Amino acid sequence: MIKEYPETHIQKLRIIIHKETIRLVRMHNQDHIHIILHFSTNITCFTILSAYSILGNEELITLNSWVQEFLYNLSNTIKPFPILLLTDLCIGFLDTKRR
Repeated sequence: MIKEYPETHIQKLRIIIHKETIRLVRMHNQDHIHIILHFSTNITCFTILSAYSILGNEELITLNSWVQEFLYNLSNTIKPFPILLLTDLCIGFLDTKRR
């Protein structure tokens, strides 16, 4: 037996469907806004790093020469210590199998 719904129930159902559709469209739009925001942030960061790499090459050369001179002036027994410390810090923090 098929029972017919009253008109008010159908109206309520239409209103609920309409509200849910609006909610889903807003959610979809927010996702697109976040994607555009992340993409523009990545483009901005890439542009800044590229500009610094191109325009700041002179500063990088100076820093490189200072580091090379510092390492050259260290004694042979002290030279391995910064390398071991750096690798221990990197591997120690990135190691996922901690005991």
